[in-house]
Amino acid sequence: MAALWQYLACVRLGAKMEKLKGQLVLDLMEGEISEETFVSRFGADPRVSPDVVHEELHQALVEKSELGVECALILGFIFGLSPSWAPILCLLLEEDWHFSHEDIADALQNIRPSSAVDSLYRAALKKHDYLAYDESSALAVKCIWALHDIGTEEAIAKLKSLLEVESETIRENARHRLSDLSAKRPGEPEPSYRRARNKLLRPDGR
Repeated sequence: MAALWQYLACVRLGAKMEKLKGQLVLDLMEGEISEETFVSRFGADPRVSPDVVHEELHQALVEKSELGVECALILGFIFGLSPSWAPILCLLLEEDWHFSHEDIADALQNIRPSSAVDSLYRAALKKHDYLAYDESSALAVKCIWALHDIGTEEAIAKLKSLLEVESETIRENARHRLSDLSAKRPGEPEPSYRRARNKLLRPDGR
């Protein structure tokens, strides 16, 4: 009985801490507190090391915490996204217990890891219950853009495969992105949207 009580106490404490952390991140996102205040209360500075956010993503994956995934991604977009997060972002993209798939696809589009091609392709085809209302296939479109920006031969092959799917929206978006890639000339400067997304990456490249 004592062991059970201790376990339940730990669970309640963990849930309480998660809510407090979530509120702290929300306050930062909404401008209620400064980054300096956030770092002081959070106990770590995500700008100093990408491991801070990576650990939050890993903990969220292990605990299957919807709130944990959302908060970690918010920190990434505020303090800078790291290429080192690509493997765990790919794992999270293919999980179905959270609601942050579109944000993860956005993050992968910024990072542009070639290792994400298969996960993005599968995510473009996957149907989540919570997105059943979305006839615009927003998640699939974000995955298609990410594949476009990765732009490797493998990514292009996956975009071509999407031309054969049943969804007209997915087919048309894949066709447009393939057209963009075929029209691109060597040495052509990055488009403005790409330069804007580059600003969300960690300046140290870590």
